[in-house]
Amino acid sequence: MRPRFGRSRSAVLSPSSTSPRLRRRSPAAARARLLALAGLVALGLGACRAAPEKPLVHNSPASLTDRMLVLNADTYVIDGRHVRLSNASTPQSTLHSRCWAEALLAADEVAYVRDLVAHAQTVDFKPTGKVDEYNRDLGLVALDGADLGDQLYQMGMAARLTDPRFDWCQPISRQANGAPPIAAVAKLSP
Repeated sequence: MRPRFGRSRSAVLSPSSTSPRLRRRSPAAARARLLALAGLVALGLGACRAAPEKPLVHNSPASLTDRMLVLNADTYVIDGRHVRLSNASTPQSTLHSRCWAEALLAADEVAYVRDLVAHAQTVDFKPTGKVDEYNRDLGLVALDGADLGDQLYQMGMAARLTDPRFDWCQPISRQANGAPPIAAVAKLSP
């Protein structure tokens, strides 16, 4: 019976085949190739070890962004601890907001707080000993000695913590419980 593709199987696998892949090598030749390969690897490793080791440290001043992650304008992770401001409540982000205005305010305020953190030198957290409904520690956060909750409140970016919570989607009113000062957000011309 004749093979399908014109050559017998024995012809393809024979040592006399002209293909370099199928040609058998002597044990001495195989050892020589293996030693040559080992020598190249050793040279490569030696070159890596010969290079002087330089520290992988950036010489820029340390930033608080390594210690403090801003989740929301009033919610952070400081040194691995989830915390929330005890003296201010900011608008909620898009996933938890009750209206478009609240979501837009939240985005601006998060950007503002992240910028404050990026430029601050110190952060201090003083817990009140209480936790919120999500088991986050409540307390006061100070950046470079300035109380962040008070700063956000005075700028009109936060309300005071009240029960019920201040509703950022309601019309502005001086009588709203916990409302930020209207003067902080009013842009009246002189």
